Amino acid sequence: MSRAVLDTSVFIASEHGRPLERSLPADVAVSVVTFAELEVGVLVAQDEEVRATRIQTLVMARERAHGLPADQPVASAYARLAAGELQRGRRPRVNDTWIAATAAVHGAAVWTQDDDFTEFEGIEVVRV
Repeated sequence: MSRAVLDTSVFIASEHGRPLERSLPADVAVSVVTFAELEVGVLVAQDEEVRATRIQTLVMARERAHGLPADQPVASAYARLAAGELQRGRRPRVNDTWIAATAAVHGAAVWTQDDDFTEFEGIEVVRV
């Protein structure tokens, strides 16, 4: 699968000096949830230096990736993934579930630095 939906962790990696383990494809997308998570980080920053860094990350994300909406097909995929998590006795992580659902609907893999996405059935995960 060559399409990529980037998880928020890919963008935050640069803030923490974590290098990516592989190069990102030229055409990348994000769930609008990722844009929201990055913007929340800006809004809750405790000092100006952190806020400035987070603003740079948000701007870079908006320039680098196009946002995919949380529309009805994504909502249905979210429901299936969340139900699967509940049936396995796990509490769904809301934002990660939206990101995984977005990737599923758009036939893309989730590119991430987190291990959280490996629990979703049928979602291709690429560790970076």
